[in-house]
Amino acid sequence: MSDPATQIRKVQAAHAGARQQDVGSFQTLTPQLTALANALRETYQSSVATPVTNVIMKLKANRELTPDDIKVVEGFMIGDAEAYTRVENDFQNWITELARLVKSLSEKSDRLEGSTILDAMGEVADAQRVLGDVCNYLEQQERVARYKRTMAQPLTPEGSAMLVEILQRQLASADE
Repeated sequence: MSDPATQIRKVQAAHAGARQQDVGSFQTLTPQLTALANALRETYQSSVATPVTNVIMKLKANRELTPDDIKVVEGFMIGDAEAYTRVENDFQNWITELARLVKSLSEKSDRLEGSTILDAMGEVADAQRVLGDVCNYLEQQERVARYKRTMAQPLTPEGSAMLVEILQRQLASADE
């Protein structure tokens, strides 16, 4: 696996070669972005493996976690979701676009014939795409909120054991 900087250069090259009316030229970005996502994830996991292992050892020894330990766990568990919801800047536009599409469909509902049916089909396809973006954003936001609610409670011995198991599983998947 290449390092993330190399992968970014490959994404840049694929993007530079994309031609506006050529779907295939844009589709070449898909494997490049997948490889970049994998390289970034693996690099991040590798960079925090030691601190996460130290947290696991503290939890197993029933020692209290420091605020820095908690930050390490948070970054490891939900850092990707936090980053996505922090940097995503189209959410409100997606909400507005979805409302526009639903309104347009509603306005067509009493005259669905001929080309109006085709227009409605196009709007439904666009609404489905936008809805997917909206739902993904909200799911990531909920993932962060759920984690923070859970971690706001004091860690019980059972909770510590469960956290150890989750962290070990995630570390193991990073090694695969």
